[in-house]
Amino acid sequence: MSHVAARSFNEQIVESGNHVMLTRSFSAIALVVFIYDTTITFDDEVRFLWPKRWSIIKFCVYCNRLLSLGFLALNAIQTGPIRLTLSNRFCSVFFPMSGWVAFVSFGMCNWILLARTNALLNRMKFFQSFLFTLFVVTYAITGGLVVDATIGLQGKMFRSNMFNACATSQLPKLMPYLWIPPMTFETTMFILTVWRVHGNINFTVSLDSDLWAVWLRDGVWYYLVIIRMSPYLYQLVHQNIISSSASRY
Repeated sequence: MSHVAARSFNEQIVESGNHVMLTRSFSAIALVVFIYDTTITFDDEVRFLWPKRWSIIKFCVYCNRLLSLGFLALNAIQTGPIRLTLSNRFCSVFFPMSGWVAFVSFGMCNWILLARTNALLNRMKFFQSFLFTLFVVTYAITGGLVVDATIGLQGKMFRSNMFNACATSQLPKLMPYLWIPPMTFETTMFILTVWRVHGNINFTVSLDSDLWAVWLRDGVWYYLVIIRMSPYLYQLVHQNIISSSASRY
């Protein structure tokens, strides 16, 4: 019996270590993509966005960039190769705060996508009203789930000595389902975008056809990445990322 228990514990240690390494890898990928995207679009930003008057969309673009940069920096400290000694206090604040940062950041991103989709659905007032209502409902539900997760994580976050990373003794039951409401909204926008763009793509050389093609291409790639990663992230979170019995050491 003790041999089986020891084997199970060792497997749990290995699994937890693999999850930590995956988290660190995804953090590095996110930072690289952030820098790459900012670099290759900077000339377009200077030409098209800087001269524009301040609006909600422009505010969301710059505010989301600052939030993302701050979050990536904190995440590099928590999961990256920087060998800083974390404290239980840092972990108890950082993990719930990162959830709220992600909630606000994704909300602003989807607000920008909503504005783009509304432009595609010009004069289709029913669909525009439907998408706005869906946005409000899905993010109200997501906000409730974030509140539940924040309350559920109180007193359960600590620093794992073995992995030098933040860990939790128990995840809130509803936390693995945080991705479902935003995914519902993004799926709906994707379907409407493909439906609207499909009838307008003309592969002749013109500005309009290039714009329609870019909208469709970017929308498809964005959706494919999101739909591919969401189930995996669900599995990663559902398995507690760093399980309680292993991460105490």
